Amino acid sequence: MRSFVVAALCMTLSFSAFSDESDKFKALLVYKFTEYIVWPNNPSVIKVGVMGNSPIYAELVRFASRKDNLEVVKLNNTSEAEKCHLVYLSKAQGGLIKPLYASLYEKSVLLVSEDKDHIQKGANAVIYISEGKLKYVMNEQSISIKGMIPSKRLASLGESL
Repeated sequence: MRSFVVAALCMTLSFSAFSDESDKFKALLVYKFTEYIVWPNNPSVIKVGVMGNSPIYAELVRFASRKDNLEVVKLNNTSEAEKCHLVYLSKAQGGLIKPLYASLYEKSVLLVSEDKDHIQKGANAVIYISEGKLKYVMNEQSISIKGMIPSKRLASLGESL
C-alpha cells in the first residue's frame, strides 16, 4: 500500500522535468490498476492488452518481468481484447473506442484510455496529463456493473464519476 501512495505522489508532481518519462508513469499507473482492482473469480494471472504500437507497451513489459501474475500482450484488433483483464488504448488508437466498448460492454475487462473524452464513450478509466500533472478519472459505476471492484484507495487518489 505504501508503494502505491509513493507512486501516486510521484505522479502528481509536475511533468516539466519528467516529460520524457510520461509513458513510464502511465505504465506505472496501469500496473497499479492491476493490483487495486478485484476481478471476478480472482484470476491467478492478470492479462493486460495494449492496442497498437504504444510506447507504454515496453514499460508494462518491464514491470511484468518482475511479477509472476502479470502478462502483457500487444493487441492488433479489437477481438483480441476479450481475452484480457485490462485493455489500454492510446490516443493514437482512439478511433477504436466505440468498437472496443461494444465488444467489452458486458465483460469483466477494464478499458483504460489516454483520451479524457473517452470516459463518456465507454472507457472505465482514463489516464491523462493536465497542467503538467498525470491524473486519472474512473467511472466506478461502469466498473462495478462489469463485476469488478476498485479499491477505495484507488478511487480516492483519482477523480471518480
